[in-house]
Amino acid sequence: MSLPISFKPNKNFKLIRLGSNNDGGYLIGNQTINDTKTLVSFGILDDCSFEKDFKEKNKTNVICFDQINYKTFWLKRIYNDLGAAIFNLNYPFLKKTLSKYFLFKKFFKDDSNYLFKKFITSGSLNEIIKDFDKIEKPFLLKIDIEGSEYRLLDEIISNQNYLSGLIIEFHDVDLNLDKISEFIEKFNLSLSHIHPNNYGSTDKSGNPNVIEMTFEKKPVFEAGKNILPNNLDQPCDPEKEEIKLVF
Repeated sequence: MSLPISFKPNKNFKLIRLGSNNDGGYLIGNQTINDTKTLVSFGILDDCSFEKDFKEKNKTNVICFDQINYKTFWLKRIYNDLGAAIFNLNYPFLKKTLSKYFLFKKFFKDDSNYLFKKFITSGSLNEIIKDFDKIEKPFLLKIDIEGSEYRLLDEIISNQNYLSGLIIEFHDVDLNLDKISEFIEKFNLSLSHIHPNNYGSTDKSGNPNVIEMTFEKKPVFEAGKNILPNNLDQPCDPEKEEIKLVF
């Protein structure tokens, strides 16, 4: 069984890559970046590389939300990774963590980059749009919240006129094909990119159970056939092959 044809972008779109190599990087159009008045990001964990690259192209407010207590997160993370690096004699592993830490601290020192502790669930998007006056419209919404994205789909639809674009990671795709399909049908923004996250598993047909999708209000087309994976795509887990998409 293949993925629904609605999951495949229907044209070839002009895209660039923002964010880190492998996991943390996403494809989006320059036009959408330029049109965006605010970047709103749900789910940061330890990686703000997408937000940093976006900010280098568009000096607007970046407003991030995560349920993590960052007052203790990095201390515990570095301590644990130091122990793991010593035990496994894998010091590049610790170096990568420290690199993320210093990037994270530098990024959020900028007083136009905000990080709020908040558990994102049903009602959160409406609440944030209402309560945060620093969110200028249209805004780009980026969502990576480990399955809770399904609780926001109706709110995304009801607020779609405020969006310049949406980057969203869908989890447990095999269990939620109908929900994703219905969302795409109701959503007015164009699907410009899809990428499988190979950290996730596959279903019995070999389809990915985690996918990343980019939607844009004003995508830019370019000549040629839309080939997946895009030549800018990278496997999220570099030690594993990309999952093949079949529609």
